[in-house]
Amino acid sequence: MTTAATPALAGPTYVDSWRRRKSAAFDLADNSTGRGTIEIDFGTGPLTIYNNANLSIYSGQTCNARCPFCVEELRPSSRGTALGLQKVIEQDDTRYFACLERVLNILRPLNPSVSVTGGEPSKDPRLPRILRQLAKSGTRKRTVTTNGSGLLDLRENRRVIDWITETGTNYLNISIAHPNPVENARIMGFRQGLEPENLATVISMSRERGTRVRLSCVLLRDAINGHEGILKYLHFARSLAVDNVIFRQLMRTNPATHAENYVVKYSDRSRVQLEPLLDEISKDSAFTFQRQVLGYYYYVEIWKYDGMDVVFEEADLAQLELTKDSMPGVIHELVFHPDGSLASTWQSWDGTLISSNS
Repeated sequence: MTTAATPALAGPTYVDSWRRRKSAAFDLADNSTGRGTIEIDFGTGPLTIYNNANLSIYSGQTCNARCPFCVEELRPSSRGTALGLQKVIEQDDTRYFACLERVLNILRPLNPSVSVTGGEPSKDPRLPRILRQLAKSGTRKRTVTTNGSGLLDLRENRRVIDWITETGTNYLNISIAHPNPVENARIMGFRQGLEPENLATVISMSRERGTRVRLSCVLLRDAINGHEGILKYLHFARSLAVDNVIFRQLMRTNPATHAENYVVKYSDRSRVQLEPLLDEISKDSAFTFQRQVLGYYYYVEIWKYDGMDVVFEEADLAQLELTKDSMPGVIHELVFHPDGSLASTWQSWDGTLISSNS
């Protein structure tokens, strides 16, 4: 087994066993980013929340892509159910935003980072108001994750990208599976992505207004699948003046509980293993190691390449359940659902913390 013997890993912060064990090495007190918990009262008494828990605003807007590795589909599949059974949408805007305001007020002592995800947020008519409400609440770090297709659409007489940048959104994550637009359309199952010149415009505008763009690329056997492909993708990002790229291994699920649907089968068939790829990156002197991040079901390494932050991530939904079982009573994740409820899982009926009916 490869060990940390190369010059790129000479720094004292690299721990080789973390790369091998990944999220199984997570220890809340010793090596997590939060190093502890906080008590939050949700109206029925105090509950224990991980200090660095993220709040995900789960957009109710159906995604216009058909990625065969779709994370939104994979999460319920990992628990043996289907997306159509986990996603209920509150149609009344007044009620929905009242619920969001209540959640943000209750979570104020935690001051979580906030991610707006989906679905497809850039196509969500509610996005401008969501962003304004997040800005008003003063949340410390705000991210929008999108396939980019709706960034130039008009919402309330302004482009979506204007709403994102002018509300002080810190990060804009754009999912692009391949630098070639034709290949990207094939992989992601849609032809509504931004044209290259429009993508460049969005990135330039974001940078000028203080919103940092990150390009997000899944590692796939028939697409970006190794060291050479990563370098080509990074050169593509550099040509757009993007200084932040993340490469993701397809999420793992538990065969004992997952549903054998197309997303699970495709993911198992197309997954590129991140660990040997990281061992190869470690030997490339063009990359400089920065740090590792251990999460309760994810593992991250951050490197520098030609002035860019290059992030590698893998996640394991089976490990998620194991960690939760080993730490009963500790809430690691917060999800505001399209029905106006807050839960500790991506299924609004499981781990409900604030009901939309309360």
